[in-house]
Amino acid sequence: MLEPTCKPRARLRRVSDAPRWATRYTFADLVGPSRALAHARALAQQAAQADCAVLLLGESGTGKELFAQAMHHASPRQAGPFVPIDCAAIPNELLEAELFGYAPGAFSGATPEGKPGKFALAHGGTVFLDEIGEMALEMQAKLLRVLQERQVVRLGGLAPVPVDYRVIAATNRPLDAMATHGQFRRDLLYRLDVMRITIPPLCERPEDIRPLVVEYWARKSRELNKVVCLSEAALRVMEQYPWPGNVREVVNIIERLVVSATTGVVAPEDLPPALRQTQAVRMSTHTMVHLATAVAEVERHTFEEALRQTQGDHREAARLLGISRASFYRKLQRYGLRQRGRPR
Repeated sequence: MLEPTCKPRARLRRVSDAPRWATRYTFADLVGPSRALAHARALAQQAAQADCAVLLLGESGTGKELFAQAMHHASPRQAGPFVPIDCAAIPNELLEAELFGYAPGAFSGATPEGKPGKFALAHGGTVFLDEIGEMALEMQAKLLRVLQERQVVRLGGLAPVPVDYRVIAATNRPLDAMATHGQFRRDLLYRLDVMRITIPPLCERPEDIRPLVVEYWARKSRELNKVVCLSEAALRVMEQYPWPGNVREVVNIIERLVVSATTGVVAPEDLPPALRQTQAVRMSTHTMVHLATAVAEVERHTFEEALRQTQGDHREAARLLGISRASFYRKLQRYGLRQRGRPR
């Protein structure tokens, strides 16, 4: 049984009495001993103090926003707001108003008092532009101007308003290739790409899986007030799974397992089908490898015995085995037996 999942853990670092735009995570929440994660974490810690623009690259679910929150929390701006913006979730026609705000009566349906944009709300803090690769080219041009001038003009407004913020952008798309093909503004990429941090997928750092599972299992058990342990056998199965959804998939599956558990211990048969199938494929492959090895060993001994009985006569040995001389010679070479016989 996996004891660490049953022991009380330190509480997740949350800011319960912080304002609406506060961070929830710190660098202590970036769990994993791998060198790849340690390198990304070290770069992020350096960038946190530099107050420069940061570009986070990584597959979906690798924890890009967690990195962004940790950098904000460790920066001189930690007392300021952390304002995330999902560029992929907001329609392009609404994104300008969402980012920069709008003046009273700017368009039909606008509120009489107008609305401040996310950049204005982030004054003194950090703007996190998630999924920046999904932003339309027209909007990219407007964003570039704001980043250059450090001031915004609300939609329908007249006067620019100075804003003080730090920008962190993130994407799972290849911005360099997109810029080459005219799908992303190269000048905007240069503006955002002051410090580039690539977060490796979980399949490239398997040594991080066990500590991740143990940590998040303890968190979910505590959050759901449920005493459930994960067996060592189940944990080994989870270590062998490739986790295409990365850390997000780990958290989701753990929550599902803790919620649905009907006994005090989760065993391998309680895991989702995808994880069990991966284990079955690995076991099948392992068995096939052993079977192939055994067959090859038997075949090698058969050839040795045929050569012994024929006193090394290749033609006679091939006839005895019932195969062509060409096949016989290929097998001899494969098993390193050529030198033991003599051609006739």
